[in-house]
Amino acid sequence: MNDKQINAIVAFANLKDCKNDNSMLSCFNALFITGFSERKIPGFLGVCYQCNFYEENYSDSNVIYFLGENLHESLVSAVLKRKAEFVAGRYLARRALVALRACSTSVGIGKNRAPIWPDSFLGSISHSKSFAICAVTHKKETNRIGIDIEDILDVEVAKDIVGSVLTSSEHQFVGSATNPNPVVLTLIFSAKESLFKALYPEVGCYFDFHAARIKEINFVNCQITLELIQELGPTLRVGTHFSGVFELDSTKVFTIIT
Repeated sequence: MNDKQINAIVAFANLKDCKNDNSMLSCFNALFITGFSERKIPGFLGVCYQCNFYEENYSDSNVIYFLGENLHESLVSAVLKRKAEFVAGRYLARRALVALRACSTSVGIGKNRAPIWPDSFLGSISHSKSFAICAVTHKKETNRIGIDIEDILDVEVAKDIVGSVLTSSEHQFVGSATNPNPVVLTLIFSAKESLFKALYPEVGCYFDFHAARIKEINFVNCQITLELIQELGPTLRVGTHFSGVFELDSTKVFTIIT
């Protein structure tokens, strides 16, 4: 199935409940998922897709068209926002798995809501307000992947959370603990979120932002390096380093750790 055919299914999913010509025009302009596109990530040997989604246009009756299956039973009673972001993320995952010629495009829900990927594949999903992104690759290409997308923090929010995100050695990157640079703090927050997603399948439990610290941020090459300062397992000892890349724009921060 090519992109044009799948986009036609998406349009149909948003139009199927329309009853007359006027409402059909209204439905056509009120799509749930829009702006689908591929995101190129330097050095990443896989597929990354992104889209916008609008929870006010979400409908349970259309899930089958986006995912090829019904809404997971654990989400039947979930709030609208949770359903919308879940379906948008899984829709991107399905598109990525199709592009990688996976036999199955279903992504399950595991412990602590972690995605369960089909055999031979690894992936990561992130949402921010009405934006979703998903990266998927073959296990033969990497044994870890974590991505995150964040809206740049408000100045006051940055001041409130700086202590829970940074170790004392990281204050140098944001200027000061009392007046942190919100863009850099968002970048560090996002990088640690990506690291958590990359390591969670191995660790199997939650760990907080203070388990790792930033060693270097290269704004020229858009690269970031983290170091574990807490032992998380036999192969994840103190001093283990991880590298990632990031992208910044006027409103968002994107990070990926592999």
